[in-house]
Amino acid sequence: MSANKQLHVVITTPLRTVYDDYVDQITVTTSEGEITVLPEHIPLIVPLTIGQAMVKKDGKEVYHAIDGGILEVRHGSEVVILSDRSENASEIDIERAEEALKRAQDFMDQKHHEEDVDFAKLERDIARELNRVKLAQKGQRK
Repeated sequence: MSANKQLHVVITTPLRTVYDDYVDQITVTTSEGEITVLPEHIPLIVPLTIGQAMVKKDGKEVYHAIDGGILEVRHGSEVVILSDRSENASEIDIERAEEALKRAQDFMDQKHHEEDVDFAKLERDIARELNRVKLAQKGQRK
């Protein structure tokens, strides 16, 4: 498939560009559910939630953990994801992600000083680490 029949996908964070390539499609987790973008998609801007971006190229799927952000589909089959944090699933250290998830869950269970706990942040941390664990497991199976 030529580049003009593909999407140019760029996934970027404040620290670095995580992914930049031409692909056949991308599937992302939005605030309304998962959507798949194919070449020649209409322009679109949509908020992303904690979830995944799966890019498919030549029949191979590559997963990225996404910590929310914005997806913009531009004219000319260009897709840009701006996220506070993103990483390729194959780069996630599953043991560290599982440990971080367990620490966050344990902290939530303890609730010693409830007035000192930001439960919304803690729930977001748990969701983020659970997402990383799931995607790391997917990355290991590929």
